[in-house]
Amino acid sequence: MVFPLEELEPAVRERASTWAALELRQNVRPVHPNHGKPVTGVEFESSIWLVEVTIWSSGEADVSTVRLTDDRVVNKHYELADRSGLDRLLDELVQLLVEDELPPTAFVFQWPGTPS
Repeated sequence: MVFPLEELEPAVRERASTWAALELRQNVRPVHPNHGKPVTGVEFESSIWLVEVTIWSSGEADVSTVRLTDDRVVNKHYELADRSGLDRLLDELVQLLVEDELPPTAFVFQWPGTPS
């Protein structure tokens, strides 16, 4: 199975109003050959969140987030088969950012804060 990496950019673009409401700057990375296992991704950044989504042509995907207000980290691994899986990933990300709803099976931990 080869995941269609070119689906990431339009999927991100379709949620532009959500990213704008959250004041998230975004940068979709071009597909990189990555030693025979192509990869792409997107980074989001605001005064509250740092988010990185990485997707490989194998369908493996990782979402990594840091909420800067309290250094909480929420990460999740996905196995994407098609665009609907990508949509689920992005919908879960939106639920996390907007409603603070943790995605099922997410790995959550507190990053050691900067000493005062």
